[in-house]
Amino acid sequence: MSNLTATVKHVRSGVFHVVCLDSVGNRISSGSAFMSKGYLVTNGHVFDTPPQTSRVWLRRDEHTAWDQGVFLRRKEFERRRVVASPADEYDYAVLDIPELMKFSPYQFEVTSHETKSVGEQVAFLGYPLEHMNLTCHVGIISSFYRRGPVDVIQIDASVNPSNSGGPLFDVTTGSVVGIVTRKATGLTDLFKTLCQTIENNIRILNGMGMDMEMGGISIKQVLAAGQAQILSTLDQIERSANVGIGYAFSCKHLLEEADFSQRQATGD
Repeated sequence: MSNLTATVKHVRSGVFHVVCLDSVGNRISSGSAFMSKGYLVTNGHVFDTPPQTSRVWLRRDEHTAWDQGVFLRRKEFERRRVVASPADEYDYAVLDIPELMKFSPYQFEVTSHETKSVGEQVAFLGYPLEHMNLTCHVGIISSFYRRGPVDVIQIDASVNPSNSGGPLFDVTTGSVVGIVTRKATGLTDLFKTLCQTIENNIRILNGMGMDMEMGGISIKQVLAAGQAQILSTLDQIERSANVGIGYAFSCKHLLEEADFSQRQATGD
């Protein structure tokens, strides 16, 4: 058995799927998270659930039925926050959800990226795309750099939507050195500008007081629906674009949070 195989087998119970559901149970968005010191750790942007979220389902891949895992109302999920940093800063959130302890999850050790070097092998676990099963990706650390105040770990591995919040860990020890945060798409700033233009068009159309009808059909509604469809298509393009490069924010910043670092470790 390889080091990675043994490590994944040992730690996988500590990784959870964060699924946001609307009022009728439709999936809106999702992300990944992991346990450390009895806390659930994820990205700040995963914690910031979409406004239409009604409930949050915290599950592992063996939780396939609606009566399995842990369900929290959106407001209750938000109240469980211990500390957090927004997406434009360190992008992490730490939550106290003791209900998860009934599943005896593995508790990851968290350490700084400063223990690692460029070229070292790392892996991450999570629930990418629309997957309901836990997946493992492996790659190497290709670079360290700072983006503003944040220490960023660039990895040569395919990060996909919903991998966000998962643990980036040492393949031998299982120690987490970073929190997976985003992927590289290869799309230029022109693509981002196009998306912003379409969003602005929709806001303008929805805010217009005047309307015209043709054959009993609202011209404003037709235009808004067309723009919304274009935006949805652009979103699918962005989600599927991947150049095999991902990024994680160093756990160094999380370790500087007294509420997290001073908590006694919980047995795994």
